[in-house]
Amino acid sequence: MAAQNSDSNQPNAPVIPAGKTKGEKYEGIAFTFCKAATIILLLQQLALPIASGAATVFYLLAYFNGKKDTCCIMRLPLFIAAFWSIVCVLSFYFLFHPINLHPGDLSQLSPS
Repeated sequence: MAAQNSDSNQPNAPVIPAGKTKGEKYEGIAFTFCKAATIILLLQQLALPIASGAATVFYLLAYFNGKKDTCCIMRLPLFIAAFWSIVCVLSFYFLFHPINLHPGDLSQLSPS
């Protein structure tokens, strides 16, 4: 007897999803910006320090829970966490210690 090669013999055969349409890809990008805009709308001046602080915390959590790489352009979670922690600290600093330059102040910076 010859063995049959039927898909019905493989009950757990993987289902390969169809690729995303162009519209679905654009909607995914739009949704990312929608989330960012919502955070900025709600938090306004605190958006950058809070978002960068959250990125720091979650990249550290990812790293210490076994994720040693990422799809981010910087690739390494610890490097990304260090970058966003610097952004967080600096943005909080400048939020509470603004630099007030007036047009006359710039002339003082140039050598006479």
